[in-house]
Amino acid sequence: AELGCNSNMAFRLLRSLEDTGYVQKDSRTGLYSLSLKVLKLSRKALQSLEIRKYAMPCLELLWAQFPKANVNLALRDGDDILMVDRIDANQVPRTYFTPGKIVPFHCSGVGKVLVSALSDEEILAMIERAGGLKAFTPDTITDPDAFLAEIAKVRLEGVGRDRNEYIPNDNCSAVPIIGADGAIAGAISTSALESSMSAEEIENTIPELKKTASRISGMLGYITV
Repeated sequence: AELGCNSNMAFRLLRSLEDTGYVQKDSRTGLYSLSLKVLKLSRKALQSLEIRKYAMPCLELLWAQFPKANVNLALRDGDDILMVDRIDANQVPRTYFTPGKIVPFHCSGVGKVLVSALSDEEILAMIERAGGLKAFTPDTITDPDAFLAEIAKVRLEGVGRDRNEYIPNDNCSAVPIIGADGAIAGAISTSALESSMSAEEIENTIPELKKTASRISGMLGYITV
């Protein structure tokens, strides 16, 4: 139904994917699942991203200054916020975000930064399509008007913050990467559980985050006026 094709065509497509090794069928249940071969496609997709090629060396330098933090790179794909890459903290426990993980736009630092490029009307439409703003912790913003006020602050300061909003006792600060066209091309962030870094320490990474984002933006061709 999602593809707009009939069941016969759908099964032919599935058979083709099965023959080429991208899906596998459970002989007991008759259900299909993705195979590990799909990982090769995702790896090629990540390697082809220009922003990742420029960002990761810079993020490694940033991580060297804050080794207790996770350093993250995220992009927006439609209504989805995708974690493209991460350098993990040298502390345990950690939060594990594998490349391709989707995080909420309304309670993640990178999500707030990436949707701040949209108009309020576009953001409200996103909220409607998502079925509202889901609460992940008691600190999650669930009121659309309050969220728009939060995004106004992000636009003003150029910083998106998650303070215990997505994962309990986890804090994140994020800033935008600007592309050659002057639009937000991605977001980078530092994050850490409070057992590794306090919210104040994550806040204090913002100046270096902005320097790193400016460096990456310049590599992408953005010229500051």
